[in-house]
Order: sequence, then C-alpha cells, then structure tokens
Amino acid sequence: MRQILTIAVMLLALADSQPAFAEPLLLSGSSTVQKLVLEPAQKALEKKTGVVINSSGAGTINGVKALMNREVAAALASCSLDLVFAETGVPTEGTFQEHVISQDAVVAIVHPGNTVKGLTLAQLAGIHSGKITNWKEVGGPDNRIVVVVPPKSSGTRAFLQDAMMQGAAFVGSAYVTVTDREAIDIVEKSPIAIAMLSEGFVRINRKKVKTVKTPPFKRQLSIITRDEPSPALKSVITFLKSKEAKKLFR
Repeated sequence: MRQILTIAVMLLALADSQPAFAEPLLLSGSSTVQKLVLEPAQKALEKKTGVVINSSGAGTINGVKALMNREVAAALASCSLDLVFAETGVPTEGTFQEHVISQDAVVAIVHPGNTVKGLTLAQLAGIHSGKITNWKEVGGPDNRIVVVVPPKSSGTRAFLQDAMMQGAAFVGSAYVTVTDREAIDIVEKSPIAIAMLSEGFVRINRKKVKTVKTPPFKRQLSIITRDEPSPALKSVITFLKSKEAKKLFR
C-alpha cells in the first residue's frame, strides 16, 4: 500500500512539473505557415508542449491586423514584418517581435505542356506587370499569358511585389485567387497561365504543374508577437525552431 501511495505522489509531482495550458492559442495569418509548418507539426507540438493551437489561414496582412487589434495570440507571416507594415500603411510602434521559424522559396509554375523552361527576373516582372503579354516573347508558344496572383491579404503577394516587381503594380487583368489550391487548379488546367507559389506547396502538388527555372526568391516564415510572447506561446515558438519540429515541416 505504501508503495502505491509513493508512486501516486511521484506521478502527481511529475504532472505538476509539466506546463498546463487550458485555453487554445489562436494564431492567424499566412496559409503557407499554417499548411507547411503548423499543421504537419501540430500533434507533436501539442504532445511536447501541452499547448493546443487553433490556426486560421486568413493571409499574413489580415493576421497581423488581427494581432494589432489583440484578436489573436500571434500572427503567421510569410514575408518580413517591414513589408507587412509597408503594405498596411500602419507604422509599428516598436512592440512587435518577429520570430523566424523556417525558410521558404517562391517558385514560378506553368501548365505541364508549356514549353518555357526558364524566366529571368526582367521577364517575370514584365509578365506580371503586363508589359509582356504573349508567351512567344519569352520563348514559348504564340499564345496570350494569364497572370494568376495571390490576394492582397497574402504575404506571398507582398513579398513578390518587393522582390520581383520592385514595388510596381501587378497587371490589372491578373486573376486574383483566394487560396494556393485555387492557383494550382487554374495552372493545372490552363496552358496559358502562370503563378508564383510557395515551393513547399508546389512540391506537394508537383505532378499537377511544371516549375519554371527562375532566379531564387527566398523568404522567411515567421510567427509575429506583440511584446514578449506568453509562456505558452514561447513554448510553441521554441518547439517549432527545434530540429525535431523541422523534420515534420513540408
């Protein structure tokens, strides 16, 4: 009986030593971070930290706006915080912190039947600004180009406007998607479409579309907090930065 009581006391002491976080953490923002980082690592994260995560892929810009309004615990971002504030026009008051979790690349995709193999930075900018309108201008078939772009709430869009467009506007006739899945579906079905998406997401759908060789477009995937993260959120960030978590990312 004494042995049983001793074991029970030890188990209670062990339980008391583990972090206990009753309320789920709400994170909102980049669907890239949600799909490629959070969701693949979620089970391991909850087991390791005791923290339950509820995430929403509302887009980087919307996620940071929700964080500004204190509607979420943290924002998910697929572009730098500087770009987010430039996009929203709202200056940071110096309280936001950027916790880089992983690195990602954005790649150009076309229909598998498109004969174009590579595009230069100038050609990509020309296509997306509307200066280049026919595939034959870049070594492809004699057919018009349909540009597919992410929504204005997207961190990928903000990143591309800075890194590829150098601040220039996307062509007004561009088809604006709601999700990355929609972009994949359009390019898979249309021999004249082009889109720029996360390499990780394209890799998952590599049989559906063709990746075109371009200059590298590297970016960071981050969790944005307001002031210092709470103990629960800090444990999430610490885990996601670990080698154990990175093995689970897509």
